[in-house]
Amino acid sequence: MALNLNTLFVFGIGIVVVLVALIVLDLLFAGGAMTMGTMHGMAMLVSNPIGQSLLLVLLAILGVLVYAVFFR
Repeated sequence: MALNLNTLFVFGIGIVVVLVALIVLDLLFAGGAMTMGTMHGMAMLVSNPIGQSLLLVLLAILGVLVYAVFFR
């Protein structure tokens, strides 16, 4: 079953909304570690539970995108 253009558009909007929400959560609860883009920022993210959940959500989004690109 192929996805039509409207479905892809809704998925795109959903991913953008989730990423913006993740950035806001990162700034509020993890001290902006995700926006640093350094090894220190990644260590700050992994050091608390909210940062770990942010990384898991980003990993899930990456997994869905890889599945959509390579296995559809």
